[in-house]
Amino acid sequence: MKLRMVDRICAYEAKRSIRGRKVVSFEEYSLRGALGTEASLPETLLLESLFQLGNWLIILSSDFTQLGMVIRTRRIEFVEPVGAGQRVDGTVIAKQYRDDGICFDGEARVGDRVVARGTSCLAVPVPLVEYCDPDDLRVLFSQIHRPEED
Repeated sequence: MKLRMVDRICAYEAKRSIRGRKVVSFEEYSLRGALGTEASLPETLLLESLFQLGNWLIILSSDFTQLGMVIRTRRIEFVEPVGAGQRVDGTVIAKQYRDDGICFDGEARVGDRVVARGTSCLAVPVPLVEYCDPDDLRVLFSQIHRPEED
C-alpha cells in the first residue's frame, strides 16, 4: 500500500486530529476529461486523500505499528470540483479512538471554501507491517512532515 495522496502533513495530535495538504496535478485533473466529462480532480481521489490523511493519524498515533482499513462511512458530500494546481487543505478529526476502531470526520477545503466533507468514517486498525514497510513510511513521513509551512 502506498500513501501518496497526501503531499504534506502540517500538524497532528496523536489520537485526536491531523491536518495536511494535497496539490492537484495536471494528470489527476485530466483523468475525468478522458471520459468526456469536465476536467477536475475525481471525487474518488479527493476522498482517498482524506482517507490517507486519517491513516497517517493512525500510523503516527501507533508509532508506525498500525494502519486503518475503512469499513464504512455515514455520509460523504462533494460540494464543488477541484482544479489543476489547486491546493486542497484537509483536516481529519478522531471523534472516537479505541483499540477496535477509530471514527473520523474529515473536511477538504480550497482556500476558505469547503469542497468535500465526510462524517463518521470507521476504520479498523490492522498491523501495518502486513501492508507496508514501516521504515519506508518513516522516510516518507520525514519528507512530507512540514509543520505550518505555507
